[in-house]
Amino acid sequence: MRGKILVVLSLMAIALVALTIVQLLVSVLLPELGRGIGLFPFFWSWWLIDIAAYTLAMIVLITAGIGFERVIRGRIPPSLDYLKSSMFSTAVAIIAATIFIVTAIGYIISPSMLLYMGFTALLFAVVPSFISWLISPAIINLSYRCRYDQELQNIVNSVARKAGIEPPKAMISEMPVPNAFAYSSPIMGRYVAVTSGLLRSVRSRDELEAIIGHEIGHHKHRDNVVIMIFGLFPSIIYFLGRFMMFMGMVSSYRDGGERRREGSGGIIIFIIGIALIVVSILLQLAVLALSRLREYYADAHGAKITSPYAMIGALESLDKFYRSYGAKRWIEDSKIKALFIYALSEPFIGLEEVLSTHPPIYKRISFLKTLVGRFIEA
Repeated sequence: MRGKILVVLSLMAIALVALTIVQLLVSVLLPELGRGIGLFPFFWSWWLIDIAAYTLAMIVLITAGIGFERVIRGRIPPSLDYLKSSMFSTAVAIIAATIFIVTAIGYIISPSMLLYMGFTALLFAVVPSFISWLISPAIINLSYRCRYDQELQNIVNSVARKAGIEPPKAMISEMPVPNAFAYSSPIMGRYVAVTSGLLRSVRSRDELEAIIGHEIGHHKHRDNVVIMIFGLFPSIIYFLGRFMMFMGMVSSYRDGGERRREGSGGIIIFIIGIALIVVSILLQLAVLALSRLREYYADAHGAKITSPYAMIGALESLDKFYRSYGAKRWIEDSKIKALFIYALSEPFIGLEEVLSTHPPIYKRISFLKTLVGRFIEA
C-alpha cells in the first residue's frame, strides 16, 4: 500500500512540474493569450490549483482520519436512543458548521463575490449529483444486470407490509457474490435488489427477510436522499475553496503578471481558499460518520422486521463468505459499494472504518445484541 501511495505522489509531482513548464512557456511565448480573453497570462495556473487542492485534501484526509479513527475505535451505539441522538447531533453539526463557515466568509470578502462564487460552487456540486440521482436506477440495473423477479417480489411485499410502507420493486442482480442494495430516484421509483449469489447462499428465510428489511429500512428512512443532501455540504465548501484559491491568485496579478502593490487582499482570499479545502474534508468525514450511523439504523429496522438474531445471522453469513473466499476485493472495486449491505473495503493505513460508509461487521453485530429483548422503534 505504501508503494502505491508513493507511485501516486510521484505521478502528481511529475504532473505538477510539467504543468509549471507549460505555464512558463505560455507566459513567455504567448503573453497576449491571457489578455486576449480578459485574464492574466497565468490563467493556466487553474490546473496547478486543482493539483494543489487535491494534494491538500489527501493530506488532510489521511491526517484527520488517523485522529478520528483512534477516537471511534471500539465504540458502538449503546442503545437505539443513543443512536438516534447521534444521528441528529451529527446532522445538526454538519449544517451548523456549513452556515457558520459561509457567514464567516461573508464578513471577510464582499457579499457580491461570495454570492458569485457560492452560486458557482453550488452548481458544480448539485448538478452532477442531481442528474446522477435521477438516472441511477437505469445505470445500476444495466451495470449489475438486475431483472425483476415475481417470487422475490412476494417476499419484498411481505416485508414491506411489516414495515408499513409501499413495497419497492424487487430485482435480482446476476452477481455471484452474496449482497443486497437499495436504490431509487424520483422519476424511476424505488428498488430493492439482491444478488443471485445471496439467494444461493442464504441459510434461512428469516435471514433473507432480515436483509430485505435492512434495505427497505433505507427506503423508509430515506437514506439515499439524506446522504446525498448532506454530501453536498462538503462538496460546496470544497469547490468554493478551489475558486477562492484561484481568485486569490488572479487578484494578486495584473497585466503581464506584475504583482499589485496596493495590498494583500489576493493573498488573504488564497489562504481562505486553502482553509476551506481543509474544512471540506473534515465535513466529509462527518458525512461518512452520519452514513455509518444510518447503517446501524437500517440494521435495527431489519431486526425489527424479523429479530436481532436473524439480522446477526445474516451479517455473520456475509462476513464469513467474504473472509473465506477473498471476495472483499470485488466489493472494494465496485462503483456502488456504498449501497451494498456488505461494503467494507480493504484497510488503508489504518483508516478502514473512518473512510467507510459502513461500520465494521463486528460493531454492527455488537449493536444488534443490545437490541435483544427490547422494543425496537426504527
